[in-house]
Amino acid sequence: MALGGMTYSRMIAWLKILLPLAALVILSTLFLFARPSNPIATLPFAQVEIEEKLRSQGITEPYFAGQTSTGDLIALRAGSARPDPEALHLVKSDDVAVDITFPDGGMAYFSSKAAVVDTNQQTANLEGDVEITSTAGFDLRTQQLSLNLLHGRARSDVIVHGSGPFGRFEAGSMLYSGGTEGQNAHFRFDNGVKLIYMPGSN
Repeated sequence: MALGGMTYSRMIAWLKILLPLAALVILSTLFLFARPSNPIATLPFAQVEIEEKLRSQGITEPYFAGQTSTGDLIALRAGSARPDPEALHLVKSDDVAVDITFPDGGMAYFSSKAAVVDTNQQTANLEGDVEITSTAGFDLRTQQLSLNLLHGRARSDVIVHGSGPFGRFEAGSMLYSGGTEGQNAHFRFDNGVKLIYMPGSN
């Protein structure tokens, strides 16, 4: 059947074109007359929350590896790390572990609950339940340790206690030096060393 010279099929074809166009016109008028808004003001965060989120930006499970000046391999891992917003070369890290592998196959391990890594000085200051172990038989605990990632040296100026090849002991400070050519890595304890000598221990 014809409607004013236009067949039913032709009318359907035109409607398929005109109806979408009409919808676009209606949508354009909505955007044209809508009241402008400030997108920043509509964010569901207060200014304090935004600043906190910016400060907390970081990465999870970072991993860094390299070689010390004495030829030891060193690797640092962390559960998370975030830069200090006021000093970007300082990286605050949690659940930190540092492994040092000597050319002869021996190893030393350092771990702590938290650390601050200085990328300029290539140091890591470990804090809170610092654990130190080595394949030479040392198993130590302290609350603070400064680790030089470039030279593979570590120092603690607070009480260190634990066990070694010669027994159990406590010391007021500790210095760890990585191995050099012809010399193995070693620990040095100072400032009131208390030793319980136990031959063949650990």
